[in-house]
Amino acid sequence: MAINGIDSDGAYAFLNKGTKAAEEEKNAGLLAMEDFMSLMTTQLKNQDPLKPMESGDFLGQIAAFGTVSGIGDLQTSFESFAKSMQSDQALQGSALVGRSVLVPSSIGNMTAENGMKGQINVAERVTDLKVQIYSENGVPVRTIEMGSADGYTNFTWDGLSDNGEALTPGVYQFKATGTVGGKNAAFATATVAKVDSVLVGSGGQGLVLNLGGIGSVPFSEAQEIT
Repeated sequence: MAINGIDSDGAYAFLNKGTKAAEEEKNAGLLAMEDFMSLMTTQLKNQDPLKPMESGDFLGQIAAFGTVSGIGDLQTSFESFAKSMQSDQALQGSALVGRSVLVPSSIGNMTAENGMKGQINVAERVTDLKVQIYSENGVPVRTIEMGSADGYTNFTWDGLSDNGEALTPGVYQFKATGTVGGKNAAFATATVAKVDSVLVGSGGQGLVLNLGGIGSVPFSEAQEIT
């Protein structure tokens, strides 16, 4: 009987409850094996002497039990492995905080210190590549003439408008265009963003990066870490 909230098994009995539960769970598997062997022994003792159990049937039952037991052990191993992987992900993710990553995007975060950096994937060589910068409201504020380009091409915006005015740091949109085969074409873009924090996803989602000005993106989308 518990008095004044104290367990009847003793004031410190709660310390052993977790250990007892673990031991009971562990012993459950041993009990299952003992039960199986007991049933097999009983079956052998009570079998018809004129029709003894064939060795194939006997081995088949043992194999079937071993398979079930093995699957249970395998599931336990996988659960342990998954927990270990999640811990490793959390450790690796913490090392990314404060670093910069290159991710596919048409928006970027311009800062007073570093401006805004990005990359353009020019599928075919162009001679008039340009990057157009827009405010969050879609108002054009700057056009950067890139000239000839081919392949992955980096660019940096210093945060100045076409009039040379220093714009307010924050989120801006951008797009890259050029002429290919006599027609105006748009190209895939990416931006460099700082990792503010990392979330260890659940359900197989993996790491999720929270990027300044960009939002949350899966770590799998990171093309480069700087």
